[in-house]
Amino acid sequence: MEDLMLIRSSFMRRIISSAINKAIAKQKYGITVNLDDIRAEWSDKEQKVKVHLELDAEMPKADLMDILKKAGIC
Repeated sequence: MEDLMLIRSSFMRRIISSAINKAIAKQKYGITVNLDDIRAEWSDKEQKVKVHLELDAEMPKADLMDILKKAGIC
């Protein structure tokens, strides 16, 4: 059995966006995130949750380059 949760209200998206922004701020990046869509699916069989976030992020080029370097991309 699987459960699916879609969060469509702008109120809940703002709350989740705020939590994401606070978590990013702790990493010392100047990134602003606006959450557009969130979907979460739970599978009893696999005991896993799959989360899909659709968001817009705005950041300075230096922060993007630092993130890419830490990920081993450049």
